[in-house]
Amino acid sequence: MYISHRDIWDTQYVKLQLTSGTMPEWKVFLYFLAITIFDWVQFTSFRLTTGTSPVPYHVLFEAWVLLVITIVGVVFLFFCNGGAQGVDFLRRYFPLSIVVGIKFVLVSSLIFGLHGVLFVGANPGVLEWSSIGLLVTINIAMFGRIGFHFRQLSTA
Repeated sequence: MYISHRDIWDTQYVKLQLTSGTMPEWKVFLYFLAITIFDWVQFTSFRLTTGTSPVPYHVLFEAWVLLVITIVGVVFLFFCNGGAQGVDFLRRYFPLSIVVGIKFVLVSSLIFGLHGVLFVGANPGVLEWSSIGLLVTINIAMFGRIGFHFRQLSTA
């Protein structure tokens, strides 16, 4: 696994690999991981710096832990797909993530609705941290479920 400065800077070199079909799966994955991290930094840093008051600790914790879960989750999925020997990671990732993700959004809405009912009148700190715990658990479960499907596809 070799990365050249050309992989980062030389558009013609990258285009040549793409048109000739010589770009390995692991390199495509690294580009995807880089854009995922870039998007997180861009959108989350904006969210964390738009106010004039200090960002609460639970909000900072949530932002950073979700970044870690996303990075670990995407790497986990890459290996579920066969790692560097796998094929069609992105072609599999997007459809599976949407189909599984929609189901998780629906279930999460119900869970968070029930959570709100169960914690009516609770200390705000308890409500905030338990919400983060639920969000973390749901995200880990979602990556696990997508990974299950990746494994099935990688052995088919």
